[in-house]
Amino acid sequence: MKEFYAHGKLLLTGEYAITQGATGLAVPTTLGQKMHVRSFDSPNIHWQAYTVQGDCWLDVLLSSQLEIVKTDQPKEAQHLVKQLQIVAANSDKLTGGLHFETHLEFDRSWGLGSSSTFTSLLAQFANLDPLDFFHEAHGGSGYDLACASAAGPILYRIEKGSAEATPVGWSAGFGDDLAFVFSGKKQLTSESLTLVQKQPFNQQQIEEINVLTSAFINASTMERIESVMREHEQLIGGHLGLLPVSEHLFKGYNGAVKSLGGWGGDFVLVTRYSKNQQWLKEKGFEHVLPLRTLAIL
Repeated sequence: MKEFYAHGKLLLTGEYAITQGATGLAVPTTLGQKMHVRSFDSPNIHWQAYTVQGDCWLDVLLSSQLEIVKTDQPKEAQHLVKQLQIVAANSDKLTGGLHFETHLEFDRSWGLGSSSTFTSLLAQFANLDPLDFFHEAHGGSGYDLACASAAGPILYRIEKGSAEATPVGWSAGFGDDLAFVFSGKKQLTSESLTLVQKQPFNQQQIEEINVLTSAFINASTMERIESVMREHEQLIGGHLGLLPVSEHLFKGYNGAVKSLGGWGGDFVLVTRYSKNQQWLKEKGFEHVLPLRTLAIL
């Protein structure tokens, strides 16, 4: 049996604008997805996907030609086939007689990268570059695919259609008081892409976001990183006509709050976590993970 592993992802700066050349800071997460591949006494391909709770949410039997033989989830099975067709077109590793199992380490609703980790696992299995072979089908900037195999924080940018992921040191000296809070909603990548395509950023805004990304990394005090977070929120929100999360879901929070990735869902980053734990609990935020628990630094 062979085993493959991919990290989840969080985009800390540069959301939306990262698709248009801005430099974003992204971190791989300690929670990801793993895949087991073993021999299967059949000419077919058997695929099973499991949730973090251990429930099988997708069970598909495919022919060696990737025709669906049996499944109770036809829509999800068809999506799987499309991904596997990319593998088959670029590799000879996908054959009959194989059994695949994928196991998520986080809830599918969290937006930590159930799709990107899956794509990375396929690429690892087939010895393919995920950005080269899966980017078009996957959508988005591709930073999440880069995070899947990253060993720590990365600076990610797209220049002239080519993606560049550079490891970067980010010590976050006050990181013990930063935390990720799940908003309770999931944001679709497709919706974020549509929004920014309708309202593209200009070059000056891209440069301002790059400056903020650098300032975020180099912030040496809590007050400084809070200032950067608020300025970043105002720039993105002002341009796209979006209300910063601190003005609705986290109104009254005694610290800074920043959306991560597409606004309106998934995780947010909060400061001064230690003194706001009771506030978060009273507001019904059930899933709060300290930065040093979730992010690989």
